[in-house]
Amino acid sequence: MNEVRFVDRAEELKALREWCLRRRATPLYVYGPEGCGKTRLLKELVRRFSSLTSAGAIAVYIDALEAESVDKAILTPRSIQLSREVLASIAEKYTGLTVGEALSRSISAILEKAILKRRMRGNYVLVAVDDVARAIGLDRVEWYVKWLYELMWKLRESYQPEAINFIVTTSEGESLELISRHRHALIKLLWNLEEKAFRELAQELNPPESLDLEHVWKLTGGNPGKLIEIAEHFTWDTARWLESIREKLKPVARKILERNLTQELKLIVEDPDSIWHKPSPKMGELYQLLAAANLVIYKGFTAVSEAKVPANLELGIGEDYAWQIPAYRKALEDILK
Repeated sequence: MNEVRFVDRAEELKALREWCLRRRATPLYVYGPEGCGKTRLLKELVRRFSSLTSAGAIAVYIDALEAESVDKAILTPRSIQLSREVLASIAEKYTGLTVGEALSRSISAILEKAILKRRMRGNYVLVAVDDVARAIGLDRVEWYVKWLYELMWKLRESYQPEAINFIVTTSEGESLELISRHRHALIKLLWNLEEKAFRELAQELNPPESLDLEHVWKLTGGNPGKLIEIAEHFTWDTARWLESIREKLKPVARKILERNLTQELKLIVEDPDSIWHKPSPKMGELYQLLAAANLVIYKGFTAVSEAKVPANLELGIGEDYAWQIPAYRKALEDILK
């Protein structure tokens, strides 16, 4: 299947480029709704990195969730040659780990041994690690944050690049809370697409003329991953897609009923900022449940583009908290009626 054309995100690419052209004190961690495009944004940044800089540049993308394939776990611009044999030998040293997880722990070896005809001294270096929290597990997240921070400084001192920066995507919920405890990490938010870009992406997917794209927008809130899912896996049948979400969320709904949290859910459905404005032990319990299931998200961190994600209660977006997509809110409402 061909990769869908990359749409919009010009401001985010510009912001990340500027981030990488200076020496930074900490790695950058990017979080956002599941399916909002974190992976695609990192890949596009790595692919374009050489053209984004006026001097020499080295960029490596590592998919920490890739289970077996070295080729799928690593992405670099065409200008950088990689030795697959060296990468495989690096990964093989970590018995019991997947290829992606092993490579995410081998950044130094990748830069030193696998990139041929390139030197770090005086160059701009970017290492992007995708979805590391899910790969290594919650119990190792805080260790990885500190390890990555120390590695960045060691590489800077040893190889004296013009700038070396790490960008990491992380899951929401519990892993985000663990990362935010540390001074070794800067966290920024990537949100779903704005409506104009969302419609542009939809046209790339050849929707039927009869499709009510406004309805799709209100269900997905601009989430590109969910739009592609509706197009490719449900052949634009939004009713069937929404039913699949209801089935997925029934275990969450059961927990809400068991713990007598339905009144708190009604408040979050009306306004997700009720998590902040109407705190209680039960509200806190419900938030932890919804956040762990990647349904609700804290959106108080600065956005990658530096632009503020505006509140929109019709889409379930508050000032500080939001439903990841409006369909989750609707599905839980339907189940619990």
